[in-house]
Amino acid sequence: MFKDLQLKWTTHPDNKYSGRRYLDFIVSGQSLRDYLGIKNKSSVTLFGFFPIREEQIKALKEFRLQQKPQLPGNRIELYVCENCGDIGCGAVTAKIIDRGDRIVWTEFAKQSDQGEIGERIGAEEIEFERQNYFKAFSTN
Repeated sequence: MFKDLQLKWTTHPDNKYSGRRYLDFIVSGQSLRDYLGIKNKSSVTLFGFFPIREEQIKALKEFRLQQKPQLPGNRIELYVCENCGDIGCGAVTAKIIDRGDRIVWTEFAKQSDQGEIGERIGAEEIEFERQNYFKAFSTN
């Protein structure tokens, strides 16, 4: 069954970031972080939190399937370290698959090395209807 995808502005919970915001993934009304059962509330998406626009554009192109993801195996970074955004500090990643009429995020895992997948996150794959998926990445 297809899930609905939206990106929603979310304020970082740590006061040291004084209200800095990022676009969080909202899957059928629920934060992806909650859907995946991620306890660490401080990690962020690559959208809006960091000032380096080129990195955000690169990530957006990966999510829009306009360029191959930088991680091996068609993996994308969903949540990254709020201090530096580097995978070495730990990230939550998933494999992204284009199945024509739908886009699928699957094989969720923690990852701290570009070439090595860490602990798997026991969540079912998420299927998005293609048009809804790309619409989510064209607004905001």
